[in-house]
Amino acid sequence: MTGTLELTAGSVVGEAAHRAGVDPERFRFRDALDRLTGSLAREGRLTPDGARTVRATLVATLEQQITLDRLIERHPEILATPVPRPIVITGLLRTGTTLVHNLLAQHPGLRVPALWELMNPATERQDQQGYEVLADRAQHYVDEYNKVAPELPRIHFLDARRPDECQRLIGTTFASMVYEMRYRVPSYGAWLRDKDMVEEYRYHRRQVQAMLWRIPGAPVVLKCPFHLWSLTALAAVYPDARVIHMHRDPAETVPSTASLCSVIRRARSERVDRTEIGHQWLHRIEPIMTDVEETRRALPPGQVLDVRYRDLVRDPVAQIARICAFAGVPMTPAATTGAQAYLAANSATRHGRHDYHPAQFGLDAADLSRRFTAYRETFGC
Repeated sequence: MTGTLELTAGSVVGEAAHRAGVDPERFRFRDALDRLTGSLAREGRLTPDGARTVRATLVATLEQQITLDRLIERHPEILATPVPRPIVITGLLRTGTTLVHNLLAQHPGLRVPALWELMNPATERQDQQGYEVLADRAQHYVDEYNKVAPELPRIHFLDARRPDECQRLIGTTFASMVYEMRYRVPSYGAWLRDKDMVEEYRYHRRQVQAMLWRIPGAPVVLKCPFHLWSLTALAAVYPDARVIHMHRDPAETVPSTASLCSVIRRARSERVDRTEIGHQWLHRIEPIMTDVEETRRALPPGQVLDVRYRDLVRDPVAQIARICAFAGVPMTPAATTGAQAYLAANSATRHGRHDYHPAQFGLDAADLSRRFTAYRETFGC
């Protein structure tokens, strides 16, 4: 129990089954949901409003599963929709993945799903009016979220009609690091660290196929920092993916990630321990940075492009051209003009500065620098 609200997998599934008019056994990924709700109830420190919001979100996520199932039952050709050579942007949080994503979205030859699509991967609507309704609903969600997390736009700006992370698709499986970002769920996080994610990525692909069936286009561009922890699963499901691996000194990204996490958690939590958050992300990030070669072993060398944050900041358009060449997509004049226009209209501080310091999160700058020396030397960041 969280306050007077029951937050268990059984109660969430029961409500979703009633709302969707299906047998509770029809829902997928129950084990992950059990672990997530158990951790939230025991460890989450949710406010009453936070608990209500979490419960509503989990119910809606289960309903999304049924919406997708029903869509595929009516249109089985969705499962034959190809996803050729997807461009997958990953790297630690705060490494420039969002900037690359938004710049690639200016390329008329790329299919870059917007936030409203990722929030509604399965829908029968295939008309512009229907898309606008979904986009308006998604924007309302963004506006309401920004009211409870007013600092968020300075760190990660959301717009329903702009690209966003495909973690939302993995989130429908209840096995995603996004839940570690949003909530205090240490036991869930410990379980997730050792989990094989192939089935979850197969479900991710199914949702991508639904989006491409609705609005065709290729190659599709997908972006999420958390893919970095699941490259083996990603490679198994998307064997021809072109992976853009962003690099920035982890001594800078760890405290920045902790800052983002603390802002997001404050929206739904009674109390946020910034030192705990700092050490959580340090211990999540350090192992994967210590052995980057092992992390990337599942990917053929010719399918990974390394992009340094410093190079992106120095000449963004040149790096986008480099990415396009790697992906086999011509960097057209329209793509160049679009990228330049985006940069002119969206300065890094347009929504305010993101100020933070390692000490705020119980971290020592010199210690962080020492821990990641080898990584910096390997990738020149």
